[in-house]
Amino acid sequence: MCEVDGEIAEGPITINMSKKVAIADLARMANVNASTVSRALNDSPLVRPETKARIVRLAEELGYVMNVSARNLRRQSSEVIGMVIPMRPDSGQTISDPFYLEMVGAVSHAASKRGFDLIISVPEGGVENAQRRLLQTGRADGLIMIGQAGRIDKLEAPGALSNKTVVWGGEVKGGRQTVVGSDNKLGGKLAGDHLLGLGRRSILFIGNRKLPEVKLRYEGFCAAYEDIGLHHSPELTLDEDFGAQSTFSDVRNFIANGLKIDGVFAASDVLAMSAIQALQAAGRNVPNDVSVVGYDNIGLASLLTPQLTTIDQNIRLGGELLVDVLLQKLEGKLVRTQHTPTELVIRESSIPS
Repeated sequence: MCEVDGEIAEGPITINMSKKVAIADLARMANVNASTVSRALNDSPLVRPETKARIVRLAEELGYVMNVSARNLRRQSSEVIGMVIPMRPDSGQTISDPFYLEMVGAVSHAASKRGFDLIISVPEGGVENAQRRLLQTGRADGLIMIGQAGRIDKLEAPGALSNKTVVWGGEVKGGRQTVVGSDNKLGGKLAGDHLLGLGRRSILFIGNRKLPEVKLRYEGFCAAYEDIGLHHSPELTLDEDFGAQSTFSDVRNFIANGLKIDGVFAASDVLAMSAIQALQAAGRNVPNDVSVVGYDNIGLASLLTPQLTTIDQNIRLGGELLVDVLLQKLEGKLVRTQHTPTELVIRESSIPS
């Protein structure tokens, strides 16, 4: 019998290695009781450092795996955040989209810093099924939803989905959902002011205006026209999904039909990249003939030729805010929509030489 950290443990210090190692086994081998082992493995300050180190070393040597599910059941937390990225099959978008990859990285990094793991779900239709799998089964404490298309009513409805969900998207007027995202209207205004300030007037807007984020970007863009006493022509729009599946051919057809443009504002960098390829294929010089501005400021934007002028919505900070706001919401705190800094980054694609 031995006393360690003021606790008594009895029993032999041998173990049958063919059996799964349990806390009771570690306790016998370390000559402490099970509660001391549990505290040590949870890094409790109540256990002396030398005792903690000995127990952790034993656990590693014996291949002990903590029963996280049981521990989290006691804590009423899974220590997991779910990230749902809905994909419409007809949108052309995939998880390999550079924006999604950067957002997943930003959220994963932020969650890890706060002691949470991240589960990613990419449903092609049934968002509610993903919500049920992650929330109702207890696999995740809360959800981060990327995008709002076709889901406004469900996100607005009271219940588990809204109470435990934060959305990356555009702020919906009078909406009840908790949103994190760039100031989309300001971003559109910045892009419009820049292109109009360069003397561009026939500016093609590319983006699906049915999406809340894109609608706000277009509103801000149109406001820039109104500030100088002009109006943007509805003819100068292409309602393209973020996947940019048909953007190249649609821009080529737009030019082939004789419609003159001297500028492009695309609602994403991927859309802007496709537009630049189409313009170049049609013999138009970017930026001398056509100035181009994108939106997102993904890493690839600075690596293009020409480098892409774009609206930076600070994806990395967005990931931090999404996680922080969600955790505050789960703690019952009052949370509000948060905007990331929204800034124009001027590069080669918009400034004529």
